[in-house]
Amino acid sequence: MVEIALDCAANACSVAVARNGKLVASHWRPMARGHAEAALVMVQRAMADAGAGFPEISRITVTRGPGSFTGIRIALAAARGLALVTGAGIAAVPTFEALRPDESPEGRLFAVLDTKRGSLYAADLSGPGEPFVTTAEDLVANAPFAVTGDAAVELAALAPGAVRALAPTLPDAARLLGRPFPPGPASPLYLTRPHTGPTRP
Repeated sequence: MVEIALDCAANACSVAVARNGKLVASHWRPMARGHAEAALVMVQRAMADAGAGFPEISRITVTRGPGSFTGIRIALAAARGLALVTGAGIAAVPTFEALRPDESPEGRLFAVLDTKRGSLYAADLSGPGEPFVTTAEDLVANAPFAVTGDAAVELAALAPGAVRALAPTLPDAARLLGRPFPPGPASPLYLTRPHTGPTRP
């Protein structure tokens, strides 16, 4: 069985391929822009590196948000296209699953992504709760906890000793492979409205 995973939801783009549950190819690039140009090229390279043909794909896992509006649409469109060509099933999962560390720490674990608007996308990975929008200050009020994502270091600095920053800082599609995600809708998960103005540095 060949499984492919894609993520373009944050400041990185990644594609990974597994055969019979074992990771055989992975491409990950940090990027704030250019996901549309990079994603399909990375898919082709990852499949070539894996020595796999597209008809072999039986499962596609893709992040559906929250994150970059454009990046989310790109990854979902690529996943839908692959499913149409191959007949493979799609599991569309929250972006935070690609931020889950290899080993779960004791206690609460949050994953966060900076919205670039003075707030955070967040999810409690230690429970079944839904992703939500919050601020760094409000999330720190839940300390102690461990946290992954691109705002993890910022949160740890607000509550030294009570908040622990863990890797990864950006989503990686390879973290999605081999996990028993049920089939899910290949539709975007947006927590805020699209933003067309300048972003915060």
